[in-house]
Amino acid sequence: MMAVPLFLSTPHLFNKRMFLRVIWLCLYLLISAVRFPAWSCTAFVMRGGGTVLLAKNLDWAIGDGFVFVNKKGVSKEAFSLGTPSRLRWTSKYGSVTFNQFGREFPLGGMNEAGLVIEELNAGEGCRPTDSLLLLNEFQWVQYHLDNHRSVKEMLKNDPGLRISRLLLYLHYLVTDRKGNTAVIECAGGKMTYYAGDELPVPVLSNNGYAESLRYLRLHRGFGGDRVVSGGPGSGKRFVRAATLLEEYRLPAQRPLPDHAFTVLKSVEQDDTQWSIVYYLPRRLILFKTKANRRLKIINLGSLDFSCKTPALMLPVNTEAVRNLSRSFSAYDPGQNRSLLDLVFGRLKDMGELDDLPVDDLISRMAGYPETCRCR
Repeated sequence: MMAVPLFLSTPHLFNKRMFLRVIWLCLYLLISAVRFPAWSCTAFVMRGGGTVLLAKNLDWAIGDGFVFVNKKGVSKEAFSLGTPSRLRWTSKYGSVTFNQFGREFPLGGMNEAGLVIEELNAGEGCRPTDSLLLLNEFQWVQYHLDNHRSVKEMLKNDPGLRISRLLLYLHYLVTDRKGNTAVIECAGGKMTYYAGDELPVPVLSNNGYAESLRYLRLHRGFGGDRVVSGGPGSGKRFVRAATLLEEYRLPAQRPLPDHAFTVLKSVEQDDTQWSIVYYLPRRLILFKTKANRRLKIINLGSLDFSCKTPALMLPVNTEAVRNLSRSFSAYDPGQNRSLLDLVFGRLKDMGELDDLPVDDLISRMAGYPETCRCR
């Protein structure tokens, strides 16, 4: 006869609530490992001593990209692959963005007013909509950097927009110079916003925010008894980042940007390509790449965002270090196209683009910046 485990055969030792928590935890970890095997990013917002910053690791197989200086006073129309969009705008603010899918399609960045947006891979997207105010998941970032100076402005104007997925399901961490912060994602097929009291921990990894909070509350310091552990899982990275943010104290510890890089190091993976810190009060961007670990700094205050001068670009893996403000060169459509060819080629090799008309998509994305003109 098969032996029955003691905790099941002895009723007074069986804690049903604990048993359910263990089962839920096992399922959570299994789903996380399956859902995000190669798309692991972590981002967080830190505040202290009147300072605010947003930091992010980009974790996946491709490290190529450009840093772009995007100008204000540029008229644009939403990029479309056939689904019509009536969305048109003229950029109010200049910005600096990190792009892997060409100019005007950023992964994240900061505008001259101090609004920062960063994307992370997510497990679900929003349901299709018949709205004509459509943006793909990358141009959504550029649109808000072009048009808004604060999280409040952004949340006020975003509900009318809809994200039409081009390649990836993403969600976003957003903050501004006053430290107002939000997570924006699709939950249950609908655009969902977490801010204020609904955002008790300003951290985002790859699972949905509500799901990450439930997992966090199983750990010490957040209501549970589990010990913070290592590992690449989305939940584990969320917990490690949240714990280090909670433990940070001013003024005894190191400066905020230094501690931000320490937190990024704690959630770093083998495929971490970029580690970026947006230092909002001073309008600085500090970053390191896997290809070049020496610190690079971009000072937005020293850049000309006027439409009278060309858009600028710089390889993200540049060997230049420290202050990069003088290292940019004028936008080159050929280099932009080469980046798209390279990135899409690698995605195709990874089996990520089986159902897409890749050649047509590359041509359209490469040509899109030529449709954006100074007003």
